[in-house]
Amino acid sequence: MIRVAIVDDDQTIQSKLERYIHEFENQSTEKFKIDFYSDASDLVKNYKSQYDIIFMDIQMEKLDGLSAAEKIRETDKNTIIIFVTNMSGYAIQGYKVDALSYIIKPIVYIDFAQQLDKAVNKIISNRNAFLLVTVNNEIIRLDVTKICYMESIEHKVSIHLEDETITLYNTLTNLEKLVKAYHFERCNSCFLVSLRHVERIEKDIVKVGGDQLVISRSKKKAFMSALAEYIGGDYS
Repeated sequence: MIRVAIVDDDQTIQSKLERYIHEFENQSTEKFKIDFYSDASDLVKNYKSQYDIIFMDIQMEKLDGLSAAEKIRETDKNTIIIFVTNMSGYAIQGYKVDALSYIIKPIVYIDFAQQLDKAVNKIISNRNAFLLVTVNNEIIRLDVTKICYMESIEHKVSIHLEDETITLYNTLTNLEKLVKAYHFERCNSCFLVSLRHVERIEKDIVKVGGDQLVISRSKKKAFMSALAEYIGGDYS
């Protein structure tokens, strides 16, 4: 069951999105549970990471969608946010809150279905996103989606997760092969970054997991291209 929130102050848009989700559901093996919010403040109040996908209008009276997304990201890094808007000029702001994509009004089913399919595939991929590592002769299963970045230190690797850091004997090259399918990219020879956790880039610095890492000249093009592809853009 995929849990969905539709956040829009226009009842007509709510009904259309609901209808489109059910139409998609009829052609899919996944089932959806849908909740509705006419104001983003009702969603963020007592938010408990209860949704897999949030369709978020941007322009709302009490609390706009971008501000609501920022509040959600304070406690939930994993829910998929798709903005629904009349304007396409929100790419930079959306990047800051790791929005998956945008749907431009008036909403057309084929465009909506493409974005929902992309979101569902990401959810399915994350269901099996685990990494087995050995720490002090104990095998530990790590949720790949919780890994912010990995750091090579001599003959060890420190895995920086959202809430802890684990250090083990291994090589960054070995671990890179295991997580490459989950959108990890090197920003330099010593750091392997989860693109889903990138918060900001300023010149040659990438902020991830609250830390600032240097993007080397030799890795910059590949790193930026991978990041652009991940967020649905382009880099050249």
